[in-house]
Amino acid sequence: MEKNLSKVEIKGMEAYLYDELIMVISAFTYNKFIKQTIKDINIQPHDKIIDFGSGTAKNICLMKKYTDGLIVGLDIGKEMLKKSKKRCESHNNIKIFYHDIRERMPFVEEFDIAFISFVMHGFIDSDRDKIIQNAYDSLKFGGKFYILDYNEFDLKKQNIIVQTIFKYGECPLASDFIKIDFKEKLKKFGFENFKEYYYYSNFVRLLVGTK
Repeated sequence: MEKNLSKVEIKGMEAYLYDELIMVISAFTYNKFIKQTIKDINIQPHDKIIDFGSGTAKNICLMKKYTDGLIVGLDIGKEMLKKSKKRCESHNNIKIFYHDIRERMPFVEEFDIAFISFVMHGFIDSDRDKIIQNAYDSLKFGGKFYILDYNEFDLKKQNIIVQTIFKYGECPLASDFIKIDFKEKLKKFGFENFKEYYYYSNFVRLLVGTK
């Protein structure tokens, strides 16, 4: 039943207009924000990257500026895949695949960086564990897992605008997500040496763990 609460898979017109909708929702700050986030990842020239829930591949295109290594994007949304493949078709080092990120990965210790952006909060917790394990398995030793999502905070203590966004604009699973100590969760899978970067008045965090 909980899985039906998820809004992870974007379909229809919402998928086709996803980038434009995100710009409006973010009061036209998203482009600046995501460029800074990708910069904070500190991608090296030959890094191999896997993006869990790659959407329209906008993030992948920004990553492409920093590396000539292989970049793999995974998604299950048909419209998103169509849009992302068209966007990336001229780049030989970018590969976009249909794959459910909760399912076992076809990659073992291949990547320097695993990245997931505003996807983790949309899953039930047992599925989050599967995604974390898949990220761990996909990374080389010393590789880094970057989770861009909501930070931990007490929703009841926030202003009416934040509460309204979570009540009407987000899936109920997001309210569960912000209660979880994700560093402690990642430790259980073998990640360590954590770093954190904060955005949007600390409501959004880039959490980094090393394998």
